[in-house]
Amino acid sequence: MPKEKLTLSVDKEVVEKAKKLGINISDITEKVLKGYTSAEKPNGTMYDAYSQLFGAIIPLLKAFGGEVKVAEETDYMTDAKGNGNPEEIYFSIFLESDGSFRSEPFGDYVNDIRKINQQDFLSPEKILSNLVDALERSKEANVEKMQQIMMAKRIVDAMSETLVKRPSAKSDEKG
Repeated sequence: MPKEKLTLSVDKEVVEKAKKLGINISDITEKVLKGYTSAEKPNGTMYDAYSQLFGAIIPLLKAFGGEVKVAEETDYMTDAKGNGNPEEIYFSIFLESDGSFRSEPFGDYVNDIRKINQQDFLSPEKILSNLVDALERSKEANVEKMQQIMMAKRIVDAMSETLVKRPSAKSDEKG
C-alpha cells in the first residue's frame, strides 16, 4: 500500500524518551491510526476497557521490569491530633508485571481490578505517559545493573587470578 507523508507535532520530551527507548514513532503512529480507524466501538464496562489496556501493558512490564502508576485514590482518616478533623490521604495504585495492583504507601496488593473504584483510574493518556516514564527508568536501571554485573565479573576474575595458583611454566616442564 502506498504511503503518504504526514506531519505531526509531538511533545519534545515524549519524542526524546521514545528515541531513548528505540521506539519508531512513525511505525507506532501508523499502527495506532490503523487500530483506531478499524477498531470496533467499545462495548462492555470501563473495567473491561481498562483490563484490555492493562493486558496490553503487562508484556512490556514483564520484558522491561517495573510497574506503572494507573490510579490514584483519596481517602480520609481522623487526624493524628485527635481533634476530629479528617486528613486526606493519597494512595497511588500501580499495575505490576504479574497483573496485580499494588497500593502505596502501604503496599497492599489486589488482583481484582473491580476492587479499584473506576473513578480512581488515571486517564489513558496519563497511563501511557507513566508507562513511557517507567520503561525509560527501567531501561536505564537495566543498563546500570548490567554495568554492575560486568564490574563484579571483573572483580571475580581478578580475585581468581590472584587467589587460584596457576601452574608455572617450570612446574609444567618438570611434570
